[in-house]
Amino acid sequence: MDNFSTVRPAQISVLVLGVGQITRDTFTQCLRRLQQEASVLPLADLPKPGIDADGAFLLPRTSARGSLIYSYSSSVPSTQQAQLSPYELYREPLLVLGVVDGRRSGIEDSVKELEGASAYLKERHPRVVHRQLVVLAENDEQDVSKISNAIAIRNIETPNDPSLRVAISLVSARFLVEFSTYAKAVQASPTIQTPGQTARNLQRTSSLRDDERRARTGSGAGTPVSAAVSSPTDEGSPSRFPKAPPHPATSFDQIPGAGTSSNTPRPDSRSSNQSNSTTGRSKRAASQDRVSVQGFGSSTSQEKARVRGKARVGIVLGSIYMMAGHWSDALSILVEHTNKARSLGDHLWHAKGLEHLLVCMILLAWSGTEFQVPSICDPVAERTGSSTLARSTADARLAAEGMQRQIVRLSVVIPDLVRLILSLYRSGEGALELPFLVHSEAAVRASRLLTILISAGGELTPAKLRPLILNSSNLQKSDHEDTALTRQSSGVGRSKLLSKAVVADILAQALPSSEDGLSTVDHIRTLAGIASSYAVLGFARKKAIVIKELVIRLTQALIQARKLGAAEMGIHPAASLSVESGAETLLSIAEESGGINDLMSEISDIYGAALVPANRADPPSYIASKAFGNPALKRDLLRDLSRFCEASPDPYGVLSLTTSLLRIAGPSAAIGVSTDGTTNLFTREDQTHLATVIHRTVAVSRHLGLTDVQAVYWDLFLVRKVEILQPAGQRAVIDKTKIHMADKVADQPLEPGNPFLYDPSASRPGTAAKQTFLLVQNEESECIITLQNPFDIPVDIESLELVTEGVELHSHHMPTTLGPLRFQQVVLMVSPKSAGTTKISGCRVKMQGCYPQIFPIVLSAWTATEPLTLKDLGLAARAPQNGVTKDLKELGIEPELISATVIDELPTLTLENTAQLQSGLMLLEGESRSLELVLRNTGKITATVFEATDTGDVLRRDDEHKLKVRGLKHKRSKSFLPTTTVRPGDCITFRFRVEGRAGLSNTQANFYYSAADAGEAKHVRVVSAPVVMTVNAALQVHNLDITPSREHEPDSLLVAFDIRNAWPKSVFYECFNKMAPRPQDMANAQEGQLSPGEIRRIHLDVHHNLKDMDYEDDIDSVRRNFLDQLHVSWRVEEHSGYVDLLSQVLSPESLEMIRGSPVNLVLDIANGVPSASVGAFVTITAKLSNRGKPTGPLSVQLIPRKTDSAREERQLATAGTLRRILSPIAEGESTTVEFVLCPLLAGRLEIDGIARPAQIGRHIVNEQWTSRRTLSIEVR
Repeated sequence: MDNFSTVRPAQISVLVLGVGQITRDTFTQCLRRLQQEASVLPLADLPKPGIDADGAFLLPRTSARGSLIYSYSSSVPSTQQAQLSPYELYREPLLVLGVVDGRRSGIEDSVKELEGASAYLKERHPRVVHRQLVVLAENDEQDVSKISNAIAIRNIETPNDPSLRVAISLVSARFLVEFSTYAKAVQASPTIQTPGQTARNLQRTSSLRDDERRARTGSGAGTPVSAAVSSPTDEGSPSRFPKAPPHPATSFDQIPGAGTSSNTPRPDSRSSNQSNSTTGRSKRAASQDRVSVQGFGSSTSQEKARVRGKARVGIVLGSIYMMAGHWSDALSILVEHTNKARSLGDHLWHAKGLEHLLVCMILLAWSGTEFQVPSICDPVAERTGSSTLARSTADARLAAEGMQRQIVRLSVVIPDLVRLILSLYRSGEGALELPFLVHSEAAVRASRLLTILISAGGELTPAKLRPLILNSSNLQKSDHEDTALTRQSSGVGRSKLLSKAVVADILAQALPSSEDGLSTVDHIRTLAGIASSYAVLGFARKKAIVIKELVIRLTQALIQARKLGAAEMGIHPAASLSVESGAETLLSIAEESGGINDLMSEISDIYGAALVPANRADPPSYIASKAFGNPALKRDLLRDLSRFCEASPDPYGVLSLTTSLLRIAGPSAAIGVSTDGTTNLFTREDQTHLATVIHRTVAVSRHLGLTDVQAVYWDLFLVRKVEILQPAGQRAVIDKTKIHMADKVADQPLEPGNPFLYDPSASRPGTAAKQTFLLVQNEESECIITLQNPFDIPVDIESLELVTEGVELHSHHMPTTLGPLRFQQVVLMVSPKSAGTTKISGCRVKMQGCYPQIFPIVLSAWTATEPLTLKDLGLAARAPQNGVTKDLKELGIEPELISATVIDELPTLTLENTAQLQSGLMLLEGESRSLELVLRNTGKITATVFEATDTGDVLRRDDEHKLKVRGLKHKRSKSFLPTTTVRPGDCITFRFRVEGRAGLSNTQANFYYSAADAGEAKHVRVVSAPVVMTVNAALQVHNLDITPSREHEPDSLLVAFDIRNAWPKSVFYECFNKMAPRPQDMANAQEGQLSPGEIRRIHLDVHHNLKDMDYEDDIDSVRRNFLDQLHVSWRVEEHSGYVDLLSQVLSPESLEMIRGSPVNLVLDIANGVPSASVGAFVTITAKLSNRGKPTGPLSVQLIPRKTDSAREERQLATAGTLRRILSPIAEGESTTVEFVLCPLLAGRLEIDGIARPAQIGRHIVNEQWTSRRTLSIEVR
């Protein structure tokens, strides 16, 4: 049952204790079933008590409609609560149930022990009305009759088994018999002293007096002795025995209050104002001590004291009837004696009587029993004669509704009646005032009733009263209710405007402070009741403030209890997690802290401090901890909650809250390159303390065997970049298709681009292709991971590995430390075990004291931005529950995916002898020398060396060099070595020759190899060896010119150049055309000897056929192909070589000559006879061949050369014209046109031909092509 229920004064407090050997689970199950199934027992269901019941007037009568309402608890009330009885009789246990587990051992063997336990209960709880042993029996056959005063309960494990309710009904009947005796003893008492304490203003005044005066004035202000059943007349007399020294505190009940030295003001400013006014009224009431006016007869002070005592006894008796379920009888008794207390000015008992009246009427309304709202409950204005007529009229108007009219009237009077009760509780009795606990709990109970009234729209019904009686926890929050829900009851009294603000004011007056003298348990329970009432009203912020104060008080109490326990055990009184707590204690706390965790999450949400989950999430979610709430308030709240978890001890809560503190302390962003602007809310010392708390908590939990107790790392943006270093040096991997790509690209001419034209292939920001890293199977590669740490504290990294989608990458990492306020690169060695493709989506990082978590790769800087507009106020501005936690994509962050390709395993070759290559070679230009190179296979698979090249293009095979020196035409091989296979661990020797070239001092030999069984491998490796040389000049070639041949050969060219001997000795030389056959007599060859420094001009006829050439070829290729036909070699003593003519530079005229024109024109005589007779017709053919792109229409014209002997028109006659128009000629095609001429004069007739593009009109045409040979005809 709820301790702050409105009907709490009608509940019977039952103390449930375990007797003998009983397990915790069994006892808890029994207590829970009692609370759920036997809290309300109708009087009609009670059996006969089975004992002498003569004079038991509280036993139910024939038509009893009341019920017994029990409040079961396993804890003894505090001393302060017990001292309030019988003023508040419900606070003291009236019934004790001793639960015996009869299933563990035979009851027959422990009869004497149970008899002793029954006697112990009677001795330990002498003020209890009834004590009952309850035996948990196995089945119906188990007999408990041998135990006096014992009742059996069967099937305790079965919910809703009728055995439990039957047993409690029998206990209730016996209880009412003894409760009747108790009521008689109370009724025989002349008076009952009011419990209270000296008014605070008198306490402050008396503190200035001496001890004797204070003792004398304090004798009447001490806590009174409550009336006992055995001696009801001893209530008013002080105790005759001095108090024994207090025992050491062993529970929260005996702790006077943790942190009582703090003068914390009440959280509500409105309550502070009202409490000040209340204090002023209390001062006036306390200072105006009432003096009785002497009179005659019944007006004397003795008579007034007697009447006052009888009124008090009557109010207590009415509360007994109310608790016994006789609510109608209690109502009449309370009306009579409450009127007396009011008339005598006994305000505190007047308030108590009115509260009991209110409870009785609520119970009668709930049970459906007819009742009449007494006039004493009406406001003062309505009790006057002027309102009598109005009330009678209202009663007549509502007569048709039967009992509902009284419920409506009750609904109308409740607001004013509650205010009156609370105001009377705040008044004093002379120098006495009630403990603050009475007024505080009364205010909470009143707020519960008013909340129900608000939710009911101002009119109560039996159904709406049900939550008050059965379980007030069923009240739901009224967040969406209007601030004033009460509507005017038609014709019943005057309209009362109820609002949640009014109820909140009442609750604010109930807030306790350190000056109120409450015990720790009462203080915490009161705060809990106020917080729950605020929750029902929908005042989340007020609720959060109260819960925060509750957590602070509870933390202080836990620390104080630990200090007391440590002092008794002689250990260090540490208030945080300690080894002495025990693993079982921590586990039980973790299992039972579900409600506490929900409460902390709720209050943190109200403050805007989102908690980091205690369990890890992969990948971790971003928590918007800065979008709502004040940073300082959130920081203080999380600190208070963390201290509470430390004092509990709850390691999971400590880690969750400490992590949340660190998260809100940091920037919660992916910071930029510069960390100068990074700020943290906490100082370095605070951050160090929080990190120490995490490490200590994890270490202690691990020492106790709780290996799963770890924290969640507080920086979501830990991983900023992942980059795999590609293998370099001898382990470098090369794409086989790109080995000669650089040379091809370099040979291509650069074409200027137009900046005004759109180029879809151009590189733009964000469109560049992402790099794909290359890994080799079973080989380690370095991976550079960039981590950020925006905090002022270092963090130890225990493990680090990559998270992949595809091929798994095994990693190896040495523990390291991530320094404060920096970006730091960490080296990770990765090794794939299989080939394929993979994508690296993040890193799994294990920080010290934290779970291994998967962190995505956040490459770009990012920070949260606050909204520019404010659309809501208060708690409405909070993000929804599903909007606080977001993943990175919801924030607009696209985590990086690093692509990697794992290729099959490759061998590794290393150089064995490099001394000869690096020592340097002495060569003459064109001379060659043989070298040897040894390679060893250090890998695990067979290697195939398939190609060997060098950067200077001076390394040759032996056979190629011999052919070149001899001037024989040969096909150049890409590789200077043949394909060779090397087994694992074997060595192989390569032999090749190096040629001397002017201006070249070094070259690098590259040996490309792959796996032997790889087939057409795409990825290969290369091992390189540098070759250093010194080259001197021997025979040099200068001034190379190309002119048409003097012979009448159209395909012949004359090549002339100078050769110079640059060597200090005579040099023998030889020059010839490689394409021409060399005759035996060497007539067409040029050879000889040159003295040192001698220069000689060489002339060679070179046959150059344009048919074998493509006009569209690159001009440099044309030059190289032509020069490659020439051979110039030399020898001197033991040295020999050749001259490389490919480096010679030709003039544009020479280049055009060897390239030729795109349209080739050849003139010839049709019959092939180069002679003709005068007057005879001669047919001349003009053949045009297109060597380039397709042409347009062409114009071909024959032009006879002029002679001095005759004019042109007298030299020949033509059939037609000498100009013809031809159709376009396709690429590579030829066409022929014929001209008919008739020579008129004897002699030599020479004719040239010209071809040009045909155009209409007179246009200057710069492009034209002439015949390469003039046609000559002898005319006879």
